[in-house]
Amino acid sequence: MTMEQEKCWYVLKTRPRQEKAVRNLLEDYGIVNFLPTRMEEHVYVNHRKKTIEVPLMTSTCFMLCVPEQRFAIANSLKYKTELVTDRFTNSSMVIPNRQMEDFMRAVAVTDMVMEQVDITEGDRVVVSEGEFSGMEGVVAKINGRRRFIIILSNLTAFALQMPLSYLKKIK
Repeated sequence: MTMEQEKCWYVLKTRPRQEKAVRNLLEDYGIVNFLPTRMEEHVYVNHRKKTIEVPLMTSTCFMLCVPEQRFAIANSLKYKTELVTDRFTNSSMVIPNRQMEDFMRAVAVTDMVMEQVDITEGDRVVVSEGEFSGMEGVVAKINGRRRFIIILSNLTAFALQMPLSYLKKIK
């Protein structure tokens, strides 16, 4: 191979509660990966409290590799994993780099507030200010509130609450 091939983001499905173990194995193999998580405080029967890392998406991990290596990597892990198939192309689902970067940024930041502006449900928008500047998405209503939605291919959507004044309509 004379030119280095471009790496793509692939979606791995794991068994429930094996997401962190799969992430750790990918790291051990030197494979760039992403497991969206949050910290939760658990209270046990003996009233002991412990903060633990919990995956945001059950049984899902993302890995970055060249297309020719995706099956070898998925099959070499000691845990049962499989590549998610895109139902439209019937091949391994590839998450575009831009969408994956936006998704990783969105997962890293929370607790933003909203304010009223002239943007309606269904509008395609781009974030013009703040930490998410440059992200594209759709405005949707969730539980009666307007939210900025980042759609990650055909796999999932991620809702953010932010000042709607940060959003500009895409024509």
